[in-house]
Amino acid sequence: MNNEPRIRLYQYAHSPYCIPIEWMLRHSGVPYEVVNLNICEPSPVVMLTKGQYYQVPVIEDLLSRETIWEQAEGGQDVARHIDMIAQLKLFPQNQAGLQQVITHYIENDCEGAGFRIGDAYWESWIKTDLERGLFRRHKERKFGAGCLELWKRDVLELTAEFIRKIKPFEQRLTQTPFLLGDRQTYADYALAGVIGNYLYCGVTSLPSDFVMLNAWYEKVKKGEFPKTLDEIQSASAEQFGKQSERYGKDHILANVADVEAAIKPLNIKPGRKALDVATGGGHTAVYLASQGLDVTASDITPAMLQRTGELAAERGVTVTLKEHPAEALPYEDATFDIVTCRVAPHHFSDPQKFVAESSRVLKMYGHFVVIDGVVLDDHPEAGDWLNELEKLRDPSHVKLRRPRDWKQWCQLAGLTVAKCELQSLKMPDINWYLEVANTTEENRKKVLEMVARVPSFIREVYRIGQEDGKIVWYWPRMTLVAGKV
Repeated sequence: MNNEPRIRLYQYAHSPYCIPIEWMLRHSGVPYEVVNLNICEPSPVVMLTKGQYYQVPVIEDLLSRETIWEQAEGGQDVARHIDMIAQLKLFPQNQAGLQQVITHYIENDCEGAGFRIGDAYWESWIKTDLERGLFRRHKERKFGAGCLELWKRDVLELTAEFIRKIKPFEQRLTQTPFLLGDRQTYADYALAGVIGNYLYCGVTSLPSDFVMLNAWYEKVKKGEFPKTLDEIQSASAEQFGKQSERYGKDHILANVADVEAAIKPLNIKPGRKALDVATGGGHTAVYLASQGLDVTASDITPAMLQRTGELAAERGVTVTLKEHPAEALPYEDATFDIVTCRVAPHHFSDPQKFVAESSRVLKMYGHFVVIDGVVLDDHPEAGDWLNELEKLRDPSHVKLRRPRDWKQWCQLAGLTVAKCELQSLKMPDINWYLEVANTTEENRKKVLEMVARVPSFIREVYRIGQEDGKIVWYWPRMTLVAGKV
């Protein structure tokens, strides 16, 4: 792999404007290198920009041979360039006005109070006489002789002012996981930069009662963000977000007999780590937790994770909730003893990648368990019919796969299939099935018409009939168990 840097960043390590840029690069995956300048010594930047600029951050794009710096106050030219090449999507158009207002407040009001506190403790973080001299000269030219001593004397008042200015964000983060909503934007990085500058001296800290802000800061620092969803994943998240309340105790998936039958023979000891992917209403995750496993339940839909948390609390078990897609598991290699996924992969944009990711995060001798509807290997026309019907019923449906596909994906991912069995799952009422997906009236008519006109051999494959005036059928469901050996 080519690890040559794409971006070269010129910065002061303590700068509230540079911290966000380095963190963006770190989280983006774009190869980069950093040139840390001597404190308040801009000569390299002046030379690089041919005298047009003297502040930081400045970046060189070594691929396009561009030099990028801030062309206008509040323009975020450097951040936008990184956002463009890394596709971070930190500047959503529908939030442009709100983000402009918030970042102006952060980079002016909050930063104006915060940097003085760090400068009051300058003697604790500036290491050489040269840097001390440059720093004092720069500050006194800009803010007047004796400014550093003045800020040191007034540091308690300055700290109180800074805390007052950032307090609205503590309140904001009790309502949304990030400043502008469910996903990170540049505003999150901007505030993290101001707080990082405030904390840089190693003497200061955020108030302990700023619970949300402390947790948010660590999350931004580590880059623990929801993954950007592709079109298929977004459709699935939207669909199940709207329908999450229908996946409670009365849902057909609340019966976990199939999970119990798959898991019990594995004799997994209590305390082992389990990951339930696309947990939905959390029925599988809560069952695993009831067996004494240390369970992480993941989903791309926050509302589904909320249902899972409520179910876990009701059953008196503990489950860790994580938001991410099935195709990008944000865990270290060899983290879990078992990975499960039940009645969800037909919504995945890339089920093969899901299998590969599951294998990666599994420990050696760990287990991979998938329960999902399938189409039969030797009935492709019946499979096409069922997938067409499912797509009408639920637009987030992608494709029911064949058992042979699952076996092949496991083999390619280094997993050994120990069991791959098919059961016939009775769908007792097609109208209930349509209701769960909130199928549109137009599509309900199309589904019922497809059932009425179904070819006889497909009717036989799925045993489509009527009982007590209700249309029933039998959906083939696969239970696959594989091991990492």
